[in-house]
Amino acid sequence: MANYTTHFAFQIAASRADAERFIQLIEAGIALENDTPHLLGRDIEAAFRSETHGAERVFAEILGGTSFGIDCRFDAEQQKLTIFDSHGAPNLWALAQCLQRLYPDTLPMGFVYAETCDKNRVDGFGGGFFTIASDTVHNQSLAQILAAELAELGEVCRDQ
Repeated sequence: MANYTTHFAFQIAASRADAERFIQLIEAGIALENDTPHLLGRDIEAAFRSETHGAERVFAEILGGTSFGIDCRFDAEQQKLTIFDSHGAPNLWALAQCLQRLYPDTLPMGFVYAETCDKNRVDGFGGGFFTIASDTVHNQSLAQILAAELAELGEVCRDQ
């Protein structure tokens, strides 16, 4: 049995209020994970509400029944929020969607992540990146980038 982990850390410019909203989101994710009642704060409720569903339901659907696995630290002096994984198994898609909803004025943004394994497994290493825009979230892994690069090199070699 092998243990796979995913790690990341990145910073965004943030006010204290921005950081407090993100902390509320982390706390809501922990509450969902522990099956305890949660309410999204008034500050962030509007960002998650849809025309057909309440904010808590939308947030739960974004998490998809898995752990959020995200933590953060705010540096008030530099006005930076550092966001990082809390246990090596973050829900990166949920993070990207939450950032898109919470901080539309700071888009586009993105972050990179690393994947590793405690055993030498062919598929156990890599990583990738997420890009977040107002209307899209895109993920590309190093394996996808490598495959595209090899295909391009193959075409160049055939053309010569």
